[in-house]
Amino acid sequence: MPRAKKTAICPLGGAGVGGKWMFWIMYHLLATPRRFSELQRLLPKASRQMLTLQLRQLERMGMIHRQVYVQMPPKVEYSLTMMGHSQEPILRHLEAWNKWYGAQMGQEQDWLTKLGGRWKVWILHHLFRGNKSFGELQQLLTPISNRVLALQLRELEQMGLLHRHVAEQGSPKTQYILTELGQQSQPLCRQLYAWGKWTSEQIGVEFDWPVSHQTP
Repeated sequence: MPRAKKTAICPLGGAGVGGKWMFWIMYHLLATPRRFSELQRLLPKASRQMLTLQLRQLERMGMIHRQVYVQMPPKVEYSLTMMGHSQEPILRHLEAWNKWYGAQMGQEQDWLTKLGGRWKVWILHHLFRGNKSFGELQQLLTPISNRVLALQLRELEQMGLLHRHVAEQGSPKTQYILTELGQQSQPLCRQLYAWGKWTSEQIGVEFDWPVSHQTP
């Protein structure tokens, strides 16, 4: 397996490298090997192109194995490797958190998919240290653009994890503040940090996070 020198780490990539469907791919492979068509049925919102890309990434990382059977019609199955199976405790824990979040919101929500991507978890980590203005978050998350940061903040607000406090006239800047639900996600996010760091060590990539898991 080729070893990358450096990567941007996304804890919700299932094994550490960005991609919001990686968690669910690995979760669905815990019980049994699956064909591509089975994974498509289990992940209907993931496009064929995206699913193919993320399966290839997981294979390169040594988390899954692609078995090609010489027969007609051709048959290909995906299964977890030993390293992939070692992720089972955190995968089960994340799935439980996903159900818990949906219950808090009073509706069925796929929190892990919504939280996936490069920036949302990083934003939450910085807000665990205290309220931040838009400008402060942008400085902490360089090279994020204004547009992307604004979009990510809106989505986190829609998820009920933070709210935007508009200061009174003459007061300091508008700030972003974690809601009670956002504060309750802190143990999970810190566990994701530790998980991403451990996985990076296993696959030989640099753990490239702009935050520390240490409690302020």
